[in-house]
Amino acid sequence: MEYPLLEKLNEEQRKAVLQTEGPVLILAGAGSGKTRVITHRIAHLIINKGISPYNICALTFTNKAAAEMKERVISLIPNSYHGISIKTFHSLCLTLLRSNADTVELKSGFTVYDTSLQEALIKEIIKGMGLDIKLFAPSQIANRISHAKDSMILPDEFGSDLRKDFYLENVRLIYKKYEERKKQNNAVDFGDLILKTVLLFKNHPPVIERYNILWKYIMIDEYQDTNKIQYELTKLLAGHHKNICVVGDDDQSIYSWRGADIRNILDFEKDFVDTFTVKLEENYRSFANIIEAASNLIKNNSERKSKNIFSSKPPGDKITLTQFYSEHEEANAIIKQIQKLYRDEKSYTKFVIFYRTNAQSRYFEEALRSSSIPYKIFGGFRFFDRLEIKDIIAYLSVIVNPGDDISLLRVINSPPRGIGDTTLEKVKAFALSRSISVLDALNIEIPDIRKGTFKKMKELYNKFQDLIDMQKANENPSKIVLQLLETMGIHEHYKNEDSLESSDRLENIEQFVTAIKEYEENTENPSLSEYLGDIVLLTSEENTKELSDYVTLMTVHNSKGLEFDYVFLTGMEEGTFPHRMSMESESEIEEERRLCYVAITRAKTKLFISHASFTRKYGNVEDRIPSRFLKEIPYELFENGRTASEERYTPSYSPKAGDRKENVALDNKKRSITTADQKNLSVGDKVKHKDYGIGKIAEISGNGDNLKVKISFGYSQKSFLLAYTVLEKVN
Repeated sequence: MEYPLLEKLNEEQRKAVLQTEGPVLILAGAGSGKTRVITHRIAHLIINKGISPYNICALTFTNKAAAEMKERVISLIPNSYHGISIKTFHSLCLTLLRSNADTVELKSGFTVYDTSLQEALIKEIIKGMGLDIKLFAPSQIANRISHAKDSMILPDEFGSDLRKDFYLENVRLIYKKYEERKKQNNAVDFGDLILKTVLLFKNHPPVIERYNILWKYIMIDEYQDTNKIQYELTKLLAGHHKNICVVGDDDQSIYSWRGADIRNILDFEKDFVDTFTVKLEENYRSFANIIEAASNLIKNNSERKSKNIFSSKPPGDKITLTQFYSEHEEANAIIKQIQKLYRDEKSYTKFVIFYRTNAQSRYFEEALRSSSIPYKIFGGFRFFDRLEIKDIIAYLSVIVNPGDDISLLRVINSPPRGIGDTTLEKVKAFALSRSISVLDALNIEIPDIRKGTFKKMKELYNKFQDLIDMQKANENPSKIVLQLLETMGIHEHYKNEDSLESSDRLENIEQFVTAIKEYEENTENPSLSEYLGDIVLLTSEENTKELSDYVTLMTVHNSKGLEFDYVFLTGMEEGTFPHRMSMESESEIEEERRLCYVAITRAKTKLFISHASFTRKYGNVEDRIPSRFLKEIPYELFENGRTASEERYTPSYSPKAGDRKENVALDNKKRSITTADQKNLSVGDKVKHKDYGIGKIAEISGNGDNLKVKISFGYSQKSFLLAYTVLEKVN
């Protein structure tokens, strides 16, 4: 008897479920029921095809997704699910390595290092090599090693084309020593789990043959998010039977910064001949106007599979698009709109506020607090609870109150200064014995503390004293903060880390400076002490874990897989969304567009989009033009057309004719940047990029304004249009 629940599937979903043999590519548009298809496919294989549950392996990315998939399978076939492998990539590989420990030169009971243990070992190695911990930050090195493993790059291959680069050569040596130490400790890290499994399969054919016989049917969810090593694992698991089904949406590929490669899903039909492809285009989540907007937006991408998503629901409300003068005005107006809607909805959980970067949350947090509306930040911390902000607050607390030992001890090695734990214990004991502050003790030569270390202590003491003197002289709080960032090397530290995380931290610091300047402008006699007192009142609020009804705030990257009745998509300005660091290559613009597509398709009932005419960076007012993505949404889908003036919208890479200010700025920029020929750039040259640092030109293509360069930055490559990219040739 055929599995009865197939009747509840639409025609395309049924095709995807019934095609069980050979390679299958399911292109599942947003809200099209992909999890339903995967779970029904498993049920169909077991009930209708008579396949043993032990012969089925389904992989996804998160424990939550795996648990949900397993729960749904159990509900469909409660008596037949036992034995199915429904796991994350990492949990599957951990199981495989534990079963084959001897083959991969591990002893039974090996340890899996988490991030903290990984960084602790790397820190030990860096110190042993006599390297500067500031330059070779353990967290940054750990990230580089993880990315290398995701790209299947072993220590001897790391930076092989840049051997003369001092930094990368030392990273390679750290990587090599790190692997040696882990082997001695009988340990692996998260990056090893998949890499060692792939190497196990490649180097020991009988092992992969055994698992190919066991798992005759492979299913992989969110295939667009796979990286190189996961792609290799996928091909090996497919084996000779090639009964592999991948489900994903290239239009929702938004994690290239984590190593995800959109080519994996785009090239699946090339990798597996005779692929059966089915498109799930009917959206069951959102009203039609929302889906039409998303569909028209994403069609502007060239790197995608052709799809035409549509909604089974009625049109619903049109999209509200509003231009505000400032970010403050934008935040306050959105909170008022939420209050108005709440009167009917009676639940805050139906509302979400999206923003492109974490730093943007501050305005909404302030507006929500002032309106006494509960909120939670999904996948992150409240603004004043973020590490870099708490560090700055600790610095300022010492400046206002030099006797605040707790705050000083928090930041005494942030950024790293080489004042070790043993030294700090001696300083604390000395301060206690003399009844003085730890800060004052830094200025005294304490027995058993080396002269070199005392020099660092005294240097820090003098820096604090200069800032304390500024405070006593009643300098503006913002001036003190800016001096603090420079004097203590905070800005330089995060800039030198040159990572997405450090870039995010710099944006938060920038937002803190803006916040304190705004405080000055709205206060008759601003003081650092008063401002810190205000922050304490904000951060001592009730624990958000106790909340059950709240407005959700999150970055768009964190929104994937979620849905809300009312979505507020904010900060839709050039430089914000698309982000300024993603505007120099077409591939990065396309990923930003996919990110916008994801944001729009989270809305079920109503979508609000907003942008500001002016934003503030380090307190300075900057003019903003609306995001290019807004012009890609049909005019008739907005409530009253576009409320922003048409001439302020920009196309892909240059402003509209008639927008004189932008044209002049762009013309000046063009004149200041020469072509590759004029700069005498060629493949193999080293160049410096303002955001990505030093890299090596791997490829030059195109001509004129379309002249492109592809640059290798260690383990990753970036492409840029040269006419809009400032590069400095490095000898």
